[in-house]
Amino acid sequence: MNMIEILPDILWRLTLAVLLAGAIGMERGRRGYSAGLRTHVLVCLGATLAMIVSDVIAREMVITNPAIPFDKTRMAAGVITGVGFLGAGTIMHVGTTQRGLTTAAMIWFVAMLGIVIGVGLYVIAASATAFALIVAICFEFVEKKLPMANRFSVAIRMPSGLQQMQEIEEAIRAEGFQVEASRLKISGVGESVDMNYQVVSKSPKHVEQLAIMLQKRFTSATRIVCER
Repeated sequence: MNMIEILPDILWRLTLAVLLAGAIGMERGRRGYSAGLRTHVLVCLGATLAMIVSDVIAREMVITNPAIPFDKTRMAAGVITGVGFLGAGTIMHVGTTQRGLTTAAMIWFVAMLGIVIGVGLYVIAASATAFALIVAICFEFVEKKLPMANRFSVAIRMPSGLQQMQEIEEAIRAEGFQVEASRLKISGVGESVDMNYQVVSKSPKHVEQLAIMLQKRFTSATRIVCER
């Protein structure tokens, strides 16, 4: 196989990977996310390169050993599996929520984009990039208009008195919040009691007001923490 003949096509695929993934990477980088322009371009470029190499090997196998089958989809499966570890590294647990899920999804998307470019489906790649940008940019405004449930945790440390756990939960509900779960931790006999509540609000409620209410009503509490 003459590499010079297929070199323009290879360069075009790599260039397209840089351009399309770069558009997505700039959108993420503009918002200050950890995985920005370079990360998205490199992931897409690597996936494209993997499929190019797979294609070259398949052509060589047809010439040298036509009786031996070569499955090019195995390379794509390896790329999809490998990029999962990179995407998982962008997800962080902050309080009761997970941050970085959209960035992880974008990294997985640009890997798939590289596979599509690598096999020569340019129109599909360009169309998918356009849809991804629409989702990333426009749907954010739609989400802000929709009623969203806000989840956070409330931690209260009392010097003693397990009987106050139900009273605290009722006080939280009286403020218009929903308590999904509660957890109790006793440090020792006669020592402090840690009470943790998983709280949900379907309307814009001020967490600061809830903390102030708890502080005024339960003056014996030595620690009150509200985390989003």
